[in-house]
Amino acid sequence: MIIMKRICTTINIQASPKDVWDVLTDFEEYPHWNPVIYRISGKLQPGEILDMEFKNRNYFKINLKPLIMNIEVNREIRWKEQFWIKGFLEGEHLFRIEEMADGSVHFINCEKFSGILMPLFLYVIEKDMENSFNIMNEQLKKMCEKRNTHVDA
Repeated sequence: MIIMKRICTTINIQASPKDVWDVLTDFEEYPHWNPVIYRISGKLQPGEILDMEFKNRNYFKINLKPLIMNIEVNREIRWKEQFWIKGFLEGEHLFRIEEMADGSVHFINCEKFSGILMPLFLYVIEKDMENSFNIMNEQLKKMCEKRNTHVDA
């Protein structure tokens, strides 16, 4: 039996899917706006490995080297990471950009955890991780809407 748990957060952003994509994929700018993934580098292509530093609200820091599973321009970034030993704790992260009827975006920031250590890991950090995702979403919204305002001006 595989034990899995998802932590998903969403936010509506008054910007185009392209604007949201451009902010999400501009890794050099992450330290200026993203308080959760404050460093990220690598090629954004399936099969490539990213190098990132993740920090939650309580300053729990971890270096990650996730494998990119899927890229759909202006729509989705999905990666998978393994913590320590395969099967102990694994995560699959998803950023999804869904275009709304009015041209704005419904953004989904989601992590699916599995492995034998998952219940203990999430007992310790689940609420903080959800809060961290929400904080990142709010900052993404600010960056995209600010960018959208400058483009329209």
